[in-house]
Amino acid sequence: MKTVITNTLDGSDILVDGDRIAALGTPAMIRSMAGPDARILDVQKSMALPGFNDSHMHLRMTGQMLTGCRLDTAGSITEIQSILRSCHEPFVHGMGWDQENLLEKRMPERRDLDAVNPDIPIVCERYCTHILTANTAAMKLAGVWREDGIFQEAACEPLLEALDSQAARHIQAGVDHCLARGLTTVQIADLKTGNWRKLLPLYRDASQRIRIHHQVNITDPKEMEDFLREARLYETDTHTFGPFKGFADGSLGGRTAWLGREYADEPGNCGEPCMTEEEMETFVEACDRLNRPVIFHAIGDAAIRQVLAVYRRHPGMKQGILHLQITDEAILQDLERLQTDCMVQPVFWRSDRNIVEQRVGTRMARTSYAFGWMASHARVSLGTDCPIEDCDPLENIRWAVSMPGGLSEKQALTAYTEGSAWAMGRSRDLGKLAPGYLADIVFVRDGMVTGVIVNGQMTE
Repeated sequence: MKTVITNTLDGSDILVDGDRIAALGTPAMIRSMAGPDARILDVQKSMALPGFNDSHMHLRMTGQMLTGCRLDTAGSITEIQSILRSCHEPFVHGMGWDQENLLEKRMPERRDLDAVNPDIPIVCERYCTHILTANTAAMKLAGVWREDGIFQEAACEPLLEALDSQAARHIQAGVDHCLARGLTTVQIADLKTGNWRKLLPLYRDASQRIRIHHQVNITDPKEMEDFLREARLYETDTHTFGPFKGFADGSLGGRTAWLGREYADEPGNCGEPCMTEEEMETFVEACDRLNRPVIFHAIGDAAIRQVLAVYRRHPGMKQGILHLQITDEAILQDLERLQTDCMVQPVFWRSDRNIVEQRVGTRMARTSYAFGWMASHARVSLGTDCPIEDCDPLENIRWAVSMPGGLSEKQALTAYTEGSAWAMGRSRDLGKLAPGYLADIVFVRDGMVTGVIVNGQMTE
């Protein structure tokens, strides 16, 4: 089936044939190529762009946020309690609180959630998703206990596993939200040890509506082999598998990002490395042996340096780093020299601009969040880490352009399309409006998404 996209903002028409772009040109030229049976799509002076491609987000967690209790607007523990009381679910899942925005300037604790309901499980995740608070009922269900109910990093996992029964609903809600924002591809870090066998068929089904590329949270070499063998059964053109992913540290807001010096606002604390260099080396060696790309979550400068040290010993691999927030000049030079994939989230600046200098000091803050420099000297793709921030590409681009030392608008658009396609190894057929490229297209008018085509099909 051929489709003629007409009445674009720049006056050119686009011919789509099946799932590919066949031609771009004048209306007369495209109509003559299309034939009489082609479908006509009038986009009413919308700008036609390559489909936006979020280079790092969490699709299921996005759906959980949309269908659960949103706590990102709460200004106090009392407001959190009020929002939770309005949620009538057998397992209440709240997401998005930030103690920096709360009147009490502290994290919610078990006693706060027990005051809402001691008998129904309640779990509330901090906006960074690296910290959560659970009530007594939730801890009993998960078979864990802490007096204050606060869990960090891997200790959160038993409490989150109980939410798996709602996974299909959460994933589809996440897809709806991404399409409405103009995303045609999402690179998601949802699969991990313990859940991938259950979730693979659900993501394959969801990929009929949006292109899904996985960043897989498995670091054990034997399980990596098992995953690759079984995942092949679920691979399609719109459901693909990319790098294995490791964690080098935690979050800046929670002061678990690993810094080279102690936190300026918490003496004695340098954050937490998640892997030793030896463990990281074993993981990267396994990726190299299996001919797979590798990426690491790394926010603090010490974590980034550790990752780069390991990467230098494995030239020729496709290697990336997520977040890259706290950097110095030596790190930036290494990123340029190694041409590491820099998978960054400019929209983080909206909240982090209020804390970065407090956390790392004035000197380090000056060379941090250097995303514009990276766009000029290394390979950059843009994402949002949604639901940490909303997956709205237009809002992310606004922050990319307006932040200190940011990107130009052209750089930001390129990073969101060609850059993200490069990050997933699809630069030859994804990320451009050009003949032979996949027909993933977004239409924008007056700063709003007006339509989305994925794989040649207009989405509803």
